[in-house]
Amino acid sequence: MFRLLRKIMLKKFIGLIAIVSAAGATAQDCTTLPANHQLFIEGKQSGEYRVAHDLGDVSITVSDNLTFAQYVKKSRALISARNKRAQLPCPLPGLVNMQHDATRVVDHLAPYQMRQANNEKAVLLIHGLTDSPYIFNAIANDLYRQGFNVRSMLLPGHATAADDLRRVSNKDWHTHVQYAIARTAADFKQFAIMGFSTGAALATIEVAHTQPKNLTALVLVAPATASHNKKSWMAQWVDWVPWMDWLDQDADLDFAKYESFPLAAAALVHNVMVEMMDTTLPDDLPILTIMSDVDATINSQATLRLLNRWAKNHTAPIDLRLYSQNGMAVDERINVTQISQLENVVDMSHVGLLLPQNHPYYGRHGSYRHCGSYFENEAAFKVCKTAPNITFGEHHDNNKAMHQPLARVTFNPDYAGLRAQLMAFLESHIDKS
Repeated sequence: MFRLLRKIMLKKFIGLIAIVSAAGATAQDCTTLPANHQLFIEGKQSGEYRVAHDLGDVSITVSDNLTFAQYVKKSRALISARNKRAQLPCPLPGLVNMQHDATRVVDHLAPYQMRQANNEKAVLLIHGLTDSPYIFNAIANDLYRQGFNVRSMLLPGHATAADDLRRVSNKDWHTHVQYAIARTAADFKQFAIMGFSTGAALATIEVAHTQPKNLTALVLVAPATASHNKKSWMAQWVDWVPWMDWLDQDADLDFAKYESFPLAAAALVHNVMVEMMDTTLPDDLPILTIMSDVDATINSQATLRLLNRWAKNHTAPIDLRLYSQNGMAVDERINVTQISQLENVVDMSHVGLLLPQNHPYYGRHGSYRHCGSYFENEAAFKVCKTAPNITFGEHHDNNKAMHQPLARVTFNPDYAGLRAQLMAFLESHIDKS
């Protein structure tokens, strides 16, 4: 009887070990998902990560009496409720002064604040369309080490699932940007705003309407001024057609940025770009713009036209860090730093400007490789993801024709130079009295 019982228990134990081993073999985390080709195929078909859990509101409500700590807490709760991967293990370096280890996806996606022992100077970071605060992961740490208080905000519809962009409005975006700017102005003696892409445009629009007296500088990274697609204005009308909801339906295996793109999002950003191009900023506000001349997302010529218009009457410095092999026609009143050569990179993309090449996720040898140019061709996509030797650059037509496979560069070999200019610019416009 005892032997029989022991044999039964042994079989159960072996079965349990087998189950645990099998689960371990198939376990995923945020760094392994992007390289899983089978998940890519299944994800495109199912749209599993394209849609959020239908739990609660798509965005939080902000008000004048909401502290930034409360804002962060509410945003984390929203991400945890709606994002299907919020609790997925994510073993990537976090922020230098996080209160706990960044071990889950939600830890990397949520807005945050990095406080010094004073409230002297701060930088507010505003991410772009389909993105998340994770895009500032490296620069936030560097700003904090430089002595700045650092805050990042979350645009409504982000950090959950791409479908949530169909459930927010331009008013939602403007309301949250207004809150973040006003809250930061109230909490610190001086501050600067650094916006990326759509975040840069939204910041510019808000400052053009109302400039806080203690705002000392504005940093615009690849600002959303105009799309290369001349028919982008049609998105707001086409989106009303029931069967035309998406421009791209990808697998969304990148935990930090949506890969699928709804038509509604195109309509939202079109409205922002139109307003951005009509802005007039205060003449005494120092501006640093960082951009690439071959940006495949934003029309760099439109950005330059806007900067040249501002420069005509601007009394404060307008600086431009321009990634360009050929140069552009820039007003002589704009201070240009041109970067013509990049180490083992053909040219600079829209999405790579703010991240160092040793970044553990988006870097040259990071976990994620941007192969979106091939997402409709499964074989070519797999080659791009797995090729030991690959060309990095912006995914415009010339590069795609000349270099195969081509990965869109998600890092900047010149990050150290960019960081040095950014810090010098911010420090030079901080009142040290």
